[in-house]
Amino acid sequence: MSPPSSSPADPALTRRLFFLFGLAYFAQSFAQMGGLIGQPLNYYLKEELGLSSAGISEYLAIASLPWVIKPIYGLVSDYIPLFGYRRKTWLMLVNLVGAGGFLWLSGLTDAGSLIIALTLTAFGTAASDVIIDALMVEKGAETGLTARFLGTQWFWFKIAAVVTALAGGFLAANFKPATALHIAATLTMLAPIAVLTAGYFLVQEKKSRIELAAMKQTTQSMWLAIRSPKLQLTAAFVVLWCFSPGFGAPLYFHMTDVLRFDQQFIGQLSAFTAVGGVIGAWLFGHMLARRSFAVQANVAIGAAILAVLAYLALAQPSSYAQAVAAPLHVSVGMLNQIGMLMILSVAARACPPRAEGFTFAVMMSLYNAAEQFSSVIGSRLYEQVFHQAFAPLLWVAAGSLALCFLLVPFLGRQQQH
Repeated sequence: MSPPSSSPADPALTRRLFFLFGLAYFAQSFAQMGGLIGQPLNYYLKEELGLSSAGISEYLAIASLPWVIKPIYGLVSDYIPLFGYRRKTWLMLVNLVGAGGFLWLSGLTDAGSLIIALTLTAFGTAASDVIIDALMVEKGAETGLTARFLGTQWFWFKIAAVVTALAGGFLAANFKPATALHIAATLTMLAPIAVLTAGYFLVQEKKSRIELAAMKQTTQSMWLAIRSPKLQLTAAFVVLWCFSPGFGAPLYFHMTDVLRFDQQFIGQLSAFTAVGGVIGAWLFGHMLARRSFAVQANVAIGAAILAVLAYLALAQPSSYAQAVAAPLHVSVGMLNQIGMLMILSVAARACPPRAEGFTFAVMMSLYNAAEQFSSVIGSRLYEQVFHQAFAPLLWVAAGSLALCFLLVPFLGRQQQH
């Protein structure tokens, strides 16, 4: 639970913050590589560039580098005011860069330029995410509304995921691969523009300037955070959680080449996963948020293992595969969202004052790096070890997740301090 606010929150300010955080995460869901361009991009890389499952994972891992170096953006925002502000002006600048990247992407076809544009859009989206999260941690500590802010962010993130999954599937099913990708990039450009505009009007902060005393205080906060056993154990838990071999690209190839699902139906399945995420966020906020860490963690780990093993129902072609796919994806989305929110709430409460951007970004960078590494390993296992058999990959992923149970007792004791 977040600590109570030392003074009542201004209702008008609170409403602006809820709107800002909701809009920012809605836009982030649109603009990330798994957003509106996600399925058209996979479709283009598979059909036009001829990449394999492992090739797509490794290609996109390059463009995801800006998500791995998120602590750098946190350091810059924590230390260096831009035109007198630590958050507002940086938020506007990075979203301007992201919008420019999508505009450029909307006219590209060759693999070399495409990866540069994707990296540019990833930088704008990742840096915006860091600054919004820093604002969320700061304002959450001031108002005692951290849990509600997190709930708002992920509610709208998942709502956008429903929209982008349906729209991405529609584009992939009804246009040529390059055309679908270009339309998706053009529409996605509007997301960072919306955050840029909202940041100008809604972010309120005191003017800052570079001062030696303030920089020293920020450095001390970061050093205390790095040395914190709670943060170290939380980081270890995040890495172990994400290291379970990923099967996003193998699942896409399995559904396309083995199950013979059409592109629009695959997009609809992504939307069902997002609907499950909305349900999972509600369940976490209303049933698990007030429980002890041990209860949250054990439920989340068990749920994640069940989510992975549930895909065994689609491991082989069958007459019922398409019928069970939709409810299966809802269940998986719900179970995975419970686990993610548990990790985020622990990480947010462990952030010290004046180093919010850096500390939370470190946790999320570990999350993103482990997830990308996991995706590459999963694709390699799928192609080179299991020879495109999907079921063995699921068992390996579930066994890896089960190792997280080993850290729960140690991390639970730290959460009590």
